[in-house]
Amino acid sequence: MIIVLKKIISIFIITFVGFAANRKGILPNQSNRYLVDLLMMITTPCMVLASITSTELTEDTVKTTLLMILFSVLWFAASAFLSWVLCIKILKMKDHPDAGVYMAGITTINNGFMGFPITLALFGEDVFFYMVLFQMMLTIYLYSGCIMQVDYGHKGKMDLKLTLKQLANPCSMSAVLGIIMLFLGLHLPDMIFETVDSIGSITVPLSMLVVGIQLGSSKISTVIHNRNLVLTSVLKMILCPVLTFLAVNWLPLPLSMKLALIFGSVFPTAVAVVAVASMENRNAVLAAEMIAFTTLISIVTIPVSALLLMGYYGLV
Repeated sequence: MIIVLKKIISIFIITFVGFAANRKGILPNQSNRYLVDLLMMITTPCMVLASITSTELTEDTVKTTLLMILFSVLWFAASAFLSWVLCIKILKMKDHPDAGVYMAGITTINNGFMGFPITLALFGEDVFFYMVLFQMMLTIYLYSGCIMQVDYGHKGKMDLKLTLKQLANPCSMSAVLGIIMLFLGLHLPDMIFETVDSIGSITVPLSMLVVGIQLGSSKISTVIHNRNLVLTSVLKMILCPVLTFLAVNWLPLPLSMKLALIFGSVFPTAVAVVAVASMENRNAVLAAEMIAFTTLISIVTIPVSALLLMGYYGLV
């Protein structure tokens, strides 16, 4: 338990380094754009590709891959329904112009940007593999179901060409390439694998530095005055993981898959929701505020969830 706790604390200390560097002007807001591009275009795709291509294909791997894809689809369908119940039925936002943005904020998860490095650091390659599959389904959802969510109450029309373009991002393409290589029994040459793996290893500290910069540049004091934002964020960060645990824990699934589904639900709102909201001319500022606030909450909920899951499943 002490070793796990030290690892969690170490990861989040990097977040505070990013936060302090932003506040001191060492890593100003302008630097975030370039660091995010480095993270999403280079280091994360390398990490994903190295992880998947180092996995050995077995009959069980094929079965569990398809099973994880199925449960990921079911998770997003259930999460979208839950967001509708919370926003429309409980918080009475039916006529609120930003109801769709709140629903998208509840449904989506940052399991690529934050989830990949933290999962790999805490739970290892097996759980990380399933998290990659989870993220693939998230990418598809972001540019299909999420668009319909942010357009709730408005007349919106999905641009299929633009949607397909957004789906073809480096993280998704590296995951698809890795899975194709896995199923074909192909491996990267040793020298290339070592290079790709080394670049991918930068992802953990880089992603947490970026989170710290984002928090440093966010005006949380203005966010907490928005009642709907606070309520939806807190419900997302606490209720969604609890319900996922209750739904998944009793199922006869591999432990690594259970952990990927449950731990994946712990992460804050996906950064890409801002891009989707902007693309649909909805309230992108609100989406950014929800990302910032759920990320702030996650500094507490992620370590607590990790420790509870490891303790419950006897991993410590």
